[in-house]
Amino acid sequence: MNWPGSGRNDGMRRARRKSLRNEWIFLLVLTLIAAMLLSRTGADVGGGGILGRADRIVYDRLMESVEQPAAANIVIIAIDDKSIAALGRWPWTRATHAQLLNVLANADPKAIGMDVIFTENETANIDGPAGDRALAAAIAKNARTVLPVLLARTDAGVHAIPPRPEFEKAAAWLAHIHLNFDADGVVRSAYLYEAIDGRRWPEFSLAMLLTGGDTEAFSRTQLKKQADRAGRPPQTLERSSLMRIPFSGPPGHFRTVSYIDVLRGDLPASFFKDKYVLVGATAVGSGDVFPTPLAAQQGSMSGVEMHANLLAALMQGRSIESAPPAPAFLFTALPAVLILAGFIFMSPRMALVMTGVYAAAICLLSYLAFQHGIWIAPSGALLLLCLVYPVWSWRRLETALNYLNEEVLRLGAYAPYSADETAALKASSAGGMSGRIRIWDFLERRIEAMRLAARRMRDLHRFVSDNLNSMPDANLVIDNDGVLMLHNRKAQDLFASLNLGLARGSRVDELLAPFQRPAQAALKDRSWRELLAHASTGIEAGDGMDRIFLIKSSPSQKANGDPLGWIVSLADITGLRATERLRDESLNFISHDMRAPQSSILAMLELQRSGAQAIALDELFARIEKSVRSTLSLAEDFVQLARAEARNYQLEETDFVSLLADATDEMWALANARGVRLVTTVAQDAASDARAGYWVRADRTLMIRALCNLLSNAIKYGPADAEVHCDVRIGGDTGTVLQCAISDSGAGVAQADSALLFTPFYRAGRSGEGGAGLGLAFVKTVMEQHGGTVSFFNRLRPGQGATFVLTLPAI
Repeated sequence: MNWPGSGRNDGMRRARRKSLRNEWIFLLVLTLIAAMLLSRTGADVGGGGILGRADRIVYDRLMESVEQPAAANIVIIAIDDKSIAALGRWPWTRATHAQLLNVLANADPKAIGMDVIFTENETANIDGPAGDRALAAAIAKNARTVLPVLLARTDAGVHAIPPRPEFEKAAAWLAHIHLNFDADGVVRSAYLYEAIDGRRWPEFSLAMLLTGGDTEAFSRTQLKKQADRAGRPPQTLERSSLMRIPFSGPPGHFRTVSYIDVLRGDLPASFFKDKYVLVGATAVGSGDVFPTPLAAQQGSMSGVEMHANLLAALMQGRSIESAPPAPAFLFTALPAVLILAGFIFMSPRMALVMTGVYAAAICLLSYLAFQHGIWIAPSGALLLLCLVYPVWSWRRLETALNYLNEEVLRLGAYAPYSADETAALKASSAGGMSGRIRIWDFLERRIEAMRLAARRMRDLHRFVSDNLNSMPDANLVIDNDGVLMLHNRKAQDLFASLNLGLARGSRVDELLAPFQRPAQAALKDRSWRELLAHASTGIEAGDGMDRIFLIKSSPSQKANGDPLGWIVSLADITGLRATERLRDESLNFISHDMRAPQSSILAMLELQRSGAQAIALDELFARIEKSVRSTLSLAEDFVQLARAEARNYQLEETDFVSLLADATDEMWALANARGVRLVTTVAQDAASDARAGYWVRADRTLMIRALCNLLSNAIKYGPADAEVHCDVRIGGDTGTVLQCAISDSGAGVAQADSALLFTPFYRAGRSGEGGAGLGLAFVKTVMEQHGGTVSFFNRLRPGQGATFVLTLPAI
């Protein structure tokens, strides 16, 4: 088969691979760029956008997994509803706060954080200056009190509002109490330092640590560099050292006591010894509450508890740090790059499975990193991974569809099908008419095109299979390694007769093992695979079952011209070689048996003409007549045998008994000359009566000639003055077989002659009678052409002769 365009296939394939490789590289570059951008965006959990919201949700869920026991050395004195009910509406007098500080001073705490604003003078209608002096004295007496600084934002900028000068002077530290709100309004972090116009304040919790003398915590905070204020305008807020708060637990997690209980002395002084005490409002309506990741289900968290969480984290050295840029980039890019590389080797199903595995690995690594205080935003890596898979799958699918479309159209160019089928295939590939229905859906159009192409490939396979099975010889198609790929029914039958299974994947050396290799020394030791490569002219080999095969091979090629293998044919030439032997025997017969009588006639005429050994004319004529009749008899036998083998029979329904009668009439003269009596016996039974005769379908002339040959042999080879018996009867289990037995009283058939008795030109070893050896061969041929058989057997005792049995289908 000539496959057009095969020369362009390699070029098209290389161009397609190059295009796909370039697309893969382009997608890889885009993936790396996107990973760089996403890793930078994901570092800020407080940012906006869809990814920011997704990261915040993950961050909040992870925060719930790192809950810690409440620090034992942190106590919150709550300005709660109970205290307001006892002390009156807020704000309370400065003397009240002074009284609380005096109580705490006696308990010797590490530090006291007053999360209460003291930026204004006490009003005269409450305590007036006396109250301020009392509070200042209490702060000074304690010497461990941290007071907050209020930062106010006006049109002119941000300016600080510290506590009253006397309070500021008496306080151990002034600190800012501002928390950092993310884009969703939730507090997840705080700046450890804030500054305006050169004045710098630590965060409230950090100031308490410094007051309590925790130098180790102080040194940790010093690792966070202060923001550079060079070039900043006046009244500009400077923030530095952002710290994500690793919350210890939900609201109410820390030990909390009521303000009024402490003021009344309900708690022993030892309760506050060496503890960090935070004082702040928790009452409903106080306004000092903030939404946090852990407060979604339990409500907002008070500001004083926010500072307690930050204080506990600073003491314990816990924090949530963003991953450095390089690891964050690697975390975002690596899964997408790995799955992109895997697309080259993995099947679509495995690629999908691995995409899910990498997605699970991203989530797991993000979780494990968070447990160790490192925040790696997973949404960017997940988004990139989920984008790479469909994009590359789309490109690969598009390439595959385009290739299949090209191959489908190329298949229609040379496949042995009608123009209408080819036009329908092109229309389906282009989204045209499929039958009478227009297919609008893109995928459905491709499916329809592939369905038509698959059907045509099945039809083409059936076409090739039918052609292969229609071949008269056994055929095998093997690949370059000598492995069977295809075979036809003739080959199946042939190897079944050799008790060999013929299955795809069988090796040709094993299949051809029963066949004899060529006798030539140069080829004898070669394997069949090597012999077939040079067997274009054919190798004759026997199969060990008296059959001769001509084994030939021809090379098979792929569509692009590359060698595919070999097509091996095994032609049974047993009959051909038998015919050739018969031809040789016929030539020998013509050259000897038919020429001998003519040569004898010429010799007698030459002697008669010379007069030296002349004989009487009557004797001369008798001898010439005998030679001529012998030649005519031989010629007649040869012609009759050729006619019997020609298979041009004129079959008609006739009574076999009448055929036998005509044959005995023809042989009466010969039998009478030898004194032989021909005895015909026709069995009379129920089967013959039901049939009203012995009817067969036969060529009357050839059947009579066959009967005459058997009768002639019985007369000639039997003794004179004897009997030849012809018995006709219906035989077989179902009564559908006619049998005719012709018996003589001669010497019978010698054992040495039994195997070759029906072979043309074979003469049995009997003396006294000539012949060409064609009579019994003629009988055998005629019987086989009539669907019957001929057989013989010797009688029980020597001298009783032989019996030849003709068997024919009866009608």
